[in-house]
Amino acid sequence: MARKVRRFVGVFLWLALFLLMVVLRTSDARQTSPQQPPAAAGQGALFTGNTSVLDTTGVTLGRRRFEPGARTYWHSHPGGQLLLIQEGHALVQEQGKPVRDLAPGESMYTGPSVPHWHGATPTQSMTHLNVGFPGAAKWMDPVSDAQYSGKAK
Repeated sequence: MARKVRRFVGVFLWLALFLLMVVLRTSDARQTSPQQPPAAAGQGALFTGNTSVLDTTGVTLGRRRFEPGARTYWHSHPGGQLLLIQEGHALVQEQGKPVRDLAPGESMYTGPSVPHWHGATPTQSMTHLNVGFPGAAKWMDPVSDAQYSGKAK
């Protein structure tokens, strides 16, 4: 049962990411409207209340595979970063917080300028999608073995 729920969540996240990318690729500028958008024939209203399509300049999408034990250095993103785990298990950590394990279909959002790292577990590879928001990453020190194992203070 848990596997079916996890698979459903994974499919849902993929669909949400696909829809996000469609929106990102079709909107070049911020558009606001206090009215309902035009609906296709036979459809009712598509939104309740006012919504805005936001500028997506600088938003990036990437997919990366990490072999067992592989991990990033400590780094931060001025606009934040969203990770979506596709396969395997990820270890992730924000500075000052404990190491977390993320399974396929799970995600993590790291806020603007928060130092963090992410990678595969010691015994299992991992593939993730990353959505970067505007601004170049700031790279810092390597993650020590003690930090990676969750034993560093």
